[in-house]
Amino acid sequence: MDIARQIPGALNHRRMDRRARKVHEVSLTPDALLAKITGKRIMGVNSTHHQAVAEPAGVLTEAARSADGVIEALQLKAEATRLLPFLLSVQFHPERLADRHSEHQAIFAAFAKACAPKRQ
Repeated sequence: MDIARQIPGALNHRRMDRRARKVHEVSLTPDALLAKITGKRIMGVNSTHHQAVAEPAGVLTEAARSADGVIEALQLKAEATRLLPFLLSVQFHPERLADRHSEHQAIFAAFAKACAPKRQ
């Protein structure tokens, strides 16, 4: 969906002027992968998009949402985690914030850990 056209009163999610700064907060779904990774319930994010997911596809569920209702992160539903070892989709850019904000760095650390071979 196009945020500005389809969500009356939406936040400005296209903050190109502040692409490497936090511009709004997102609420993390309790027990979601993103909440577990970051240890947060609310986190600040940057925002340079104008489109968003209206409704997650069948195997996906939301992991974070902004105050205006925009889904900001997705993950696999619990029953689908057998399909992939790691899936986290974010609508923000943690790579632009990771050098200054530990919760954004934690996203990369969790991904790297999921990619590492399992040792017995």
